[in-house]
Amino acid sequence: MKRHNSELQLHIEGEENWLYNIRNDRLIVSKQDLEPYLDTVEELSNPLNEFYSSPRKRRNLLNIHILRLTLDSIKIKKFHKLTLLVNKWYFTLFFIFFSLLFLNKIGPFIPLLKSDFSVSNVVWSYVIVSVVILPLHEYAHFSVYYNYFKPDRVTFGFSLRYFSMLVFFTKVPFYPLMKKKEKIILILAGIRMQILIWFILTVLMLIHPTLLVSELTILNISIILINLLPFLKLDGYWLICELLDVDDYMTYFRKMFSKKKSFKVNIFLMGITNFIVIISVISYTFVKILYFFIK
Repeated sequence: MKRHNSELQLHIEGEENWLYNIRNDRLIVSKQDLEPYLDTVEELSNPLNEFYSSPRKRRNLLNIHILRLTLDSIKIKKFHKLTLLVNKWYFTLFFIFFSLLFLNKIGPFIPLLKSDFSVSNVVWSYVIVSVVILPLHEYAHFSVYYNYFKPDRVTFGFSLRYFSMLVFFTKVPFYPLMKKKEKIILILAGIRMQILIWFILTVLMLIHPTLLVSELTILNISIILINLLPFLKLDGYWLICELLDVDDYMTYFRKMFSKKKSFKVNIFLMGITNFIVIISVISYTFVKILYFFIK
């Protein structure tokens, strides 16, 4: 990763120059050597000036970025090697086996979730999920990405997807350059991190079982399962794209109708199902909002 301007990241892959603009989230790929232009990119005569100074590309209304935070990688990379270590498949299998073995420990607390409802527990669960679990999920994605590309800066944030889902994200602009196996490792990194969290929560349940820990365990498992769904552009969505050997199966799905792509039954079925899921999620959200105001 070459750096000349703090807002630009250049990666050279073979004859191709991949240039990503952090500020406006734009990416260009060129076979021309772009490096000589980077130091003077703010000059109007520079051919990259428009790319550099243009506003952020317009967002899809179905995925509205609420917050973007760009950090220097050197400030947050301290634990990335440890994260890569605990993301090894054999550790993941052990964590799953151990956690499933003692999953019954949360059973006695399930009836209490309603009968012993606690506002403080709900608040603490929300805070821990938002401030610890989900950021660690994204940090795992960053760790794998950093291991391959060593970006000087990385962008995190969260967005409102389909008017109903608050999702965290990590920008990985050079993701298409990764090999299939590397992509799968990156995609599953966040879920593997949550499996480690599940293991830690299970240990806590064995040492000192509480209603709060059981709530966090259930929430964490729920987030894992939701992320594995091959829809809604969550981790499972990108995993199924790799298994189908396409960059984005919904993009391929749309291009089939314009005959820019050949017809594939599996992608057609996935595309139709994903479309139904999206419509269902949006409809459910608007019905709940309408019911709230009518009530």
